[in-house]
Amino acid sequence: MLPVIWKIPWIGLEIPGYGLALMIGFLLAIMWATRRAERSGADPDVIINCGFLALFGGVIGARAMYVAHYWRDFASHGSPLQVLWAIIDVRKGGLEVYGGFIAVVVLVLAYLHRRRLSIRWYLDIIAPSAALGMAIGRIGCFLNGCCFGGVCDLPWAVRFPYGSPVQRQQWAEHRPGAGLPAELLVFSPQGILSDGTAAYPISRESLRATDREIETRPGQYYDIRTQMKKYHLSAAELRALASQYRSLPVHPAQLYSTITLGLLALLLNAVYWRRTRDGQVICTMLLIEPWTRWTLELVRADNPVDTLGRFTISQFLAICLSLAGLVGLLVLHSRPARSPRAKRWQPQRA
Repeated sequence: MLPVIWKIPWIGLEIPGYGLALMIGFLLAIMWATRRAERSGADPDVIINCGFLALFGGVIGARAMYVAHYWRDFASHGSPLQVLWAIIDVRKGGLEVYGGFIAVVVLVLAYLHRRRLSIRWYLDIIAPSAALGMAIGRIGCFLNGCCFGGVCDLPWAVRFPYGSPVQRQQWAEHRPGAGLPAELLVFSPQGILSDGTAAYPISRESLRATDREIETRPGQYYDIRTQMKKYHLSAAELRALASQYRSLPVHPAQLYSTITLGLLALLLNAVYWRRTRDGQVICTMLLIEPWTRWTLELVRADNPVDTLGRFTISQFLAICLSLAGLVGLLVLHSRPARSPRAKRWQPQRA
């Protein structure tokens, strides 16, 4: 886990591992799709435009779905301004992939339709790169510690450090072996908190702060300042204590997803060059990917079963997307093998 790759000196700007992985995934996906378009005779500029739609629309859609899913948590942040900041602050993660995927599909369909371009052909070009981008994005989830798996005793199980989402959840659930010492628990002066607890762990952001930041920003780092004063400990001593309390061993669910999506990207690329009809690649992606996500949800521990009483929201959407892929493959047999709008791109001469 590496939530912050680097902190720029003097200005204190942090480069998050999650955001860096998303950017690398975006750039590699665009480069791969552009090469595929050039080899196929499609317009690479269309791919770049779709990429920017995916960059902004994907983040907004994924964040919107996450906020809607966990609205109670956001609503408890205080004033409307604090709630708004909590919504737009994505530095710690908090994106739901399917929300972004659906938003991107809608935006790209609208763009291709407006340009009167072949929807089937260009979606086929994009599909392998979409899987690659999501695969690399899941590495960002691993670095951030979100989207974690359930407790297990497998040889490849991983333990996340103190302050990670999984460690905090296991502590909140009173899991055996997930307890914390009093030095790391801050008791609220207001008494019982909104979640029914009387204390909360020192945040990982406070432990990561420098001594100067802790000294000059008492409101922002209230939790660690309180414990330093109460137990006569330095920030370094609290950091050393916190490093001894990691999460229980869990499935590296993020890396499972990276592997399956990476393999899917290679499969879709192979299907693209062997397809017999435009639209086969995107429909194949819609048919296969949701079932890998369904299986992944069985070992994840961060998504509640809150849809129709038996599914996580991602499992429900996986069913819908898989059905869409199946219907799409069936409909393709009633359409021309080659999309009428799939015309070779002729670069304009200067």
